[in-house]
Amino acid sequence: MKSLFSKAARRIFFIVFVILVIFVSFSIYFKPADDLTAIFVDAAQGDSAVVKSRESSVLIDSGTRKNARNIKVALARLGVKTIDAAILSHPDYDHISGMARIIQEYDVKRVVMPEINKKYLSDSTALDELRYAVEYKNIPVKKVKAGDKLSLKDIKCEVLSPDKEYGDSNEDSAVVKLSCKGKSLLFTGDISSVVEKDMISAKRDLRADILKVSHHGSAGATSEEFLKAVKPSFSVVSVSKYNSYNLPSLEAMTRLYSQGGEIFRTDEMGSITFHIRNGEISVESEKS
Repeated sequence: MKSLFSKAARRIFFIVFVILVIFVSFSIYFKPADDLTAIFVDAAQGDSAVVKSRESSVLIDSGTRKNARNIKVALARLGVKTIDAAILSHPDYDHISGMARIIQEYDVKRVVMPEINKKYLSDSTALDELRYAVEYKNIPVKKVKAGDKLSLKDIKCEVLSPDKEYGDSNEDSAVVKLSCKGKSLLFTGDISSVVEKDMISAKRDLRADILKVSHHGSAGATSEEFLKAVKPSFSVVSVSKYNSYNLPSLEAMTRLYSQGGEIFRTDEMGSITFHIRNGEISVESEKS
């Protein structure tokens, strides 16, 4: 009798154990999907971010060739094989030179970029490589300006600048706002306070929950007026450790701290991931 009870007890214990293992495994590996996930890639002294919603995938800038691997890691982490829009803020080496490799290895549906005047470029090598890659794979290129909108399934994408030619590749950066499920991200390329002021004067809707800080935290950008207009809860500075430019600048960081939101830096934290789910934003970093 005792033996039968022990067998039954062992059987019940085994069944309960199996159920618990299945439940824990399901909780870990089958978490409900985010409404939107954004990974600000550690691109050293460059810029790149991968944004994935339930139905769309967007790549904003691509850092340098050296950092293409980190972008591929971010894409793989989010299960991205098709990029609905590869947005290039401007043609500086540290923003676009990794894109040709990404185009070669992924299904990129379209490339989006501002109108570019080559006479303002000190080096057009990365831009030429991009053009060859795009032509080889016959990928459509959309040139954008302020007021344009991109058609994405569940992400609203608005271009807020430029609305004129500034005569400088940084100032001519495409400023893009992505919105999904009531939350928004603002990508500013390498603009300065001159463009920030113009967008404020033009009454652009700059309000965003997450701000990609312009020009790696340069002193000439991220003005107090701009931060008041954006009111970011989170700001990300993409910058390399021990860079020769002494970025981010003390001035820009002081303004960011005074504004009151949380600040994240890729030189200190590595790649930074924002999870947006049910109206809430949570953050994790590679080096946390």
